Amino acid sequence: MAVRLSRAEGRFSVLLTAVSWLDPALVAPELARVLKLPKSDTVRACRLQRGILFEGAEEAAAKDAVKTLADFGVEAVSVPDAELPILPKPVHVSLSSIGKEGFATPSITGAGMPKLWPWDNLVLLAGGVIMDPDALSAGLFDKIEEDGFSDATDRQSMAAKQLERARDRVFPLAREIEHANKQLGEALEAALSGKATAGTPVVEGFGKVDTVLDLLFTKPFERLRVSSKGRITGLEHTGSRARNLHAAVKAIVPFAGDATQPGATLGLADGADSGEYLFEDLSQFDSYCRWNYYWRLKRGG
Repeated sequence: MAVRLSRAEGRFSVLLTAVSWLDPALVAPELARVLKLPKSDTVRACRLQRGILFEGAEEAAAKDAVKTLADFGVEAVSVPDAELPILPKPVHVSLSSIGKEGFATPSITGAGMPKLWPWDNLVLLAGGVIMDPDALSAGLFDKIEEDGFSDATDRQSMAAKQLERARDRVFPLAREIEHANKQLGEALEAALSGKATAGTPVVEGFGKVDTVLDLLFTKPFERLRVSSKGRITGLEHTGSRARNLHAAVKAIVPFAGDATQPGATLGLADGADSGEYLFEDLSQFDSYCRWNYYWRLKRGG
C-alpha cells in the first residue's frame, strides 16, 4: 500500500512503471533526504508499495523522488493525485458462476445490479493471497526476550531480518494444488464420521491465509469481490483457499482476454510459486489494483 503524506489538494503521487522490490537499505535513506521525511516512513513505503510509492507529496518533492529512484535504475513517474483512480468499494459476491456469456451473480441484489456481467465489460481481473498477520513476524520475535531489544542495534537487526524475509517470501502454490485432493478427502472423512475438522488449513510459514479475487466491470462501473467465503458453482471447493483461488482464476482467464491481468493474476492462473500474488493485507491489494487500473487508463485501455 502507498504511504500517504497529505490529503491536501494539488498534491502528487509517485508511481513505479513496473512493480519491483525496492531495497530499503539503499533507497530509503535517499528518499528520506529528498522528501524530508523520517527514514522510518520511507522504509515503510519501500516495503509496502505495490506500484504506488507515495501519495500526497508536494510536486517538487515528488519529482525529486522520481529522479532519486532513477539513480537506482528504477523507473517512476510523478502524477497529480487527482489522476490516480479511486476504485468503487467492492461488492461481495457469495454465490456466482462462470459462463461463456459472462459472470453470473444470483446472490447480488440491488437497484441497477445485473445478474449477468458480460465479459466484454471486464477491465481488470486481479487475485491475491492475503497473509495471516500473526505469521508475518512469526519466528523472529517469539524466542527473543524483551531485554534483547534494549539495544538499538538489536532492533535494527530484527527489522533487517523482517525486510529480508519480505523480499524473499514466495508462496508454495504448487504444493497447495498438489495437496488439494488430500485435504478434500480429509474433509469428507470428517463429515462422514461426524468429527470436527481442524478449521482453516495452515500453510507452513504463512499461517491461515485468506484469498481475494476482484473483477472490475465498466457497465455498471462496479468491483465484484469473491473472498474465501464465496462459492463459484461448477468449481471444486477444497480445504485449500489458495487452491480454490487458483481454480477460479484459471477458469475466468480464458474469458478475460480484453481485461488487464496483472502479474499476480498470471502467476495464480499458472499455479506458480511466487511472491507477486502475496499481500500483507487488503489495503496493499487495493493499492495494487489501483496501480494496475491507472496504467490501463494511461495506455488507453
